[in-house]
Amino acid sequence: MPKLLLAATLAFALLRSGSYGSGNDRVAIFSTINIEQDQTAGDVACAFCTVNIQGDVKGDVAVLFGSVSANPDRTISGDVALLFSSLHLGDNDHIGGDLAAALSSTDIPSSASVHGDRTIFSSGLGIAVLAGPVLILAGIIGLILFFVRRNRYGYPV
Repeated sequence: MPKLLLAATLAFALLRSGSYGSGNDRVAIFSTINIEQDQTAGDVACAFCTVNIQGDVKGDVAVLFGSVSANPDRTISGDVALLFSSLHLGDNDHIGGDLAAALSSTDIPSSASVHGDRTIFSSGLGIAVLAGPVLILAGIIGLILFFVRRNRYGYPV
């Protein structure tokens, strides 16, 4: 999970500063990033977008509220970090680094490989984690209302 946080922080720093790094890096908001078959991209960071990988990626991929899809026999040399996103890998795809997916769906065929660690925090459990603080706050407010109203209204005798 710390790697996901680091990748998300890096992605948002790139998006916020407007820095596009080297000529091969791709950054987008509310858009589509297409890496064509004859192209090689560096780092890829996007929010609210779609990443279509037909070529290769030599850096990391970080996506917030989007989707990543890769054609068969593609290589992502770095890490892949997803938050509220979806990942669809093709046959014989290779991720050279770690895969961290929080509150995201992953479609990884058995022929695809991840060289580093896989950390997948499923969306069903993620909804429960997000709903937990809201339910705790609602419970506290409910208890306060219960005790205030109990003292305000008398019980019938």
